[in-house]
Amino acid sequence: MVITGSDLASIQELKQQLQASFHMKDLGNLHYFLGLEVHYTSMGIFLHQHKYAIDLISMAGLQSTNPVATPLEVNVKYYRDEGDLLIDPLLYRQLVDSLNYLTITQLDISFVVQQVSHFMHSPRHLHLAAVRRIIRYLKDTSHRGLFFPIGTPPTLIAYSDADWVGCPETRRSVTNWCMFLGSSLISWKSKKQSRVSKSSTESEYRSPSFYGY
Repeated sequence: MVITGSDLASIQELKQQLQASFHMKDLGNLHYFLGLEVHYTSMGIFLHQHKYAIDLISMAGLQSTNPVATPLEVNVKYYRDEGDLLIDPLLYRQLVDSLNYLTITQLDISFVVQQVSHFMHSPRHLHLAAVRRIIRYLKDTSHRGLFFPIGTPPTLIAYSDADWVGCPETRRSVTNWCMFLGSSLISWKSKKQSRVSKSSTESEYRSPSFYGY
């Protein structure tokens, strides 16, 4: 259980109430929880999932492979019916689910994970190769994460971008957005739009409607 808040007295009172009803041990400040690692410095808090990423590399059997500089090949489009079907799609689904969880702190793979998530129902060998490339990219980037500095002004700022007809099969565009509170990145997503945009302008204007969705 993780207990957090700005009122230390209330936190202590809650812990005492819980300890009166349940057998529990106070482990102190949070350092590791469900694959999320937390580091405290005098300047702020740093979150990352390095150990989780290393375990994922091992699960994929890619410990001895070379890393790649980008998670996705340039100008490559993937199709649902391209290539041979995987005999057993279980590994593919496990890897994609794990990658999706990794986007909690590593947003630089959000777009490509969104892309490979489209093929969960009937993945093919080409799709698995794309997933393996993402994991090889993690070999040099698993140390990345989110830093939340102390004392930044609580100004809320959001940015969005979109391609146009980015999906080669549905012709729908993909929206990417991120939101900052001060200089802290607090929310982001890469998501296919729900309908086809008739122009790049329409696609861009549709993007802000995805904030928080």
